[in-house]
Amino acid sequence: MTFFYVILAIVVLLILITVHEFGHYIFGKILGFKIEEFSIGFGKSIFSRTSKKTGEKFSIRIIPLGGYCAFLGEDEDNPSKEAFNNQKPWKRLIVCLGGVTFNFLFGIIMSVVFLLSSGYAVPKVVKIAETNPYFQVGDVIKSVNGKSLEIYRHMNDLTANYGEDEEFTVTLIRNGETLTQTVSKKNYNAYYYVANLNWVENNLYDIGGNKVTAAEFDEYISSFSVTKDDEGNYQYPDIADNSFQKRNENGELVGLSKDDLIKNAGVSISADGVSLGFVYGNYAQSYGFFEALGKAWPFAFYVCGLIFKALAGIFTGATTIRDLGGTVTAVTQMVEISKMGFTQFLMLFPLLSFNLAIFNVLPIPALDGARAVFILIEMIARKPVPRKIEAIIHTVGLIILFALVIFLDIYHIFFLK
Repeated sequence: MTFFYVILAIVVLLILITVHEFGHYIFGKILGFKIEEFSIGFGKSIFSRTSKKTGEKFSIRIIPLGGYCAFLGEDEDNPSKEAFNNQKPWKRLIVCLGGVTFNFLFGIIMSVVFLLSSGYAVPKVVKIAETNPYFQVGDVIKSVNGKSLEIYRHMNDLTANYGEDEEFTVTLIRNGETLTQTVSKKNYNAYYYVANLNWVENNLYDIGGNKVTAAEFDEYISSFSVTKDDEGNYQYPDIADNSFQKRNENGELVGLSKDDLIKNAGVSISADGVSLGFVYGNYAQSYGFFEALGKAWPFAFYVCGLIFKALAGIFTGATTIRDLGGTVTAVTQMVEISKMGFTQFLMLFPLLSFNLAIFNVLPIPALDGARAVFILIEMIARKPVPRKIEAIIHTVGLIILFALVIFLDIYHIFFLK
């Protein structure tokens, strides 16, 4: 089964790479560049066809982790008027950034598809601290200080800067009625809650074989007082082994150990301290087509902002080597995300497409961003950097980039197990 997800992840990468290279191809065709080959993958060709009309070669190669659109005279001088380096700089700049542009636009399109299929989740209160005066179980939070909660605007983001007793307004739906009320964070005691109520409702039985509802189990867990050990660590409720049962593969009731029960039911602890005093789950809202189209743009900028923040974290220390990875690491993570369900799989397309766009626009030798910088230098200086020097810089940059990718994958495989 894992093999299927690996193939699926590689197909996703190939789609995104093909979109990127197609961006170069389309802008090249429109602006009159001579294209020698459009290839999906690297290495030995397993399929190849040459257009009799244009002479363009279309190939599928054996290593499915890349691709390229090769232009005539791209890295060397060539007398042909159609050669890449004989075209006007502004044309080359457009073609150079065509892949990035297509990845971004594809990310927008896939964001619309994702939003239409999955909608977005707003907080629905599933558990409150005993002394919470503002919220009730079942409240659906719609906005904070007039700002609606969206897939790109989360409640934690809008309330993070508020301290104890600092007031703000929340609009919510309670029993079908829309209410706006002033709330503030308080210093609440720790309490237990059940995160996976659906599992409880469908799987849990008491020792007598009677079905246990989610509400009954939640009330049972809430009856325990939160305790800490001598080192100040929170302890899980002291549930006796085999106090509850579930059915095995044969349909027989078998006892659950304390650890298995806590894991399956998602028994968790809300720590003491200043907070909103409630735990929430996700309440799905749906978008119409035009609404999804409108929301896709701020969602795109939100995702891109997170990517830039992560990149900046490399220099500030917020992003560590554990957070980085190469191709193998990326495929592994894609496999795990795909296993979570169709919605998470769809989410891969906009996330990876925006990532690919931003990564390629960086001024790193061998990437589109660095090539664009050389073109801009030519436009300002009125003459190009010597082609051989530029080619050497890109070649060295590509070698270093490949070495970094391999190092990161080796680090994840052998040192982060």
